Amino acid sequence: MKLFPDKEKRTNFMKSGLPVVLAVVWTPIVWMALAAFLGPFMERLIGAWQVNVVMLGVATLLIMVALIRLFKMAGLKIFDKLD
Repeated sequence: MKLFPDKEKRTNFMKSGLPVVLAVVWTPIVWMALAAFLGPFMERLIGAWQVNVVMLGVATLLIMVALIRLFKMAGLKIFDKLD
């Protein structure tokens, strides 16, 4: 791999950097899913779209933090077995 010629650097990136990249990539998908499923219900319940957007944003950030932790745990298990 030309980007990471050293195996140790590649492993460190896979353990720490890759979960963050995956979370950033998944953020719009999670946002759209939450908006599609919870948006109409929240709009009827609350009525103000600004509050809905803020609540969906907070929910998306919480889910992204959980996904980063999940990806890191999975990455550590996978790469520890490969070493």
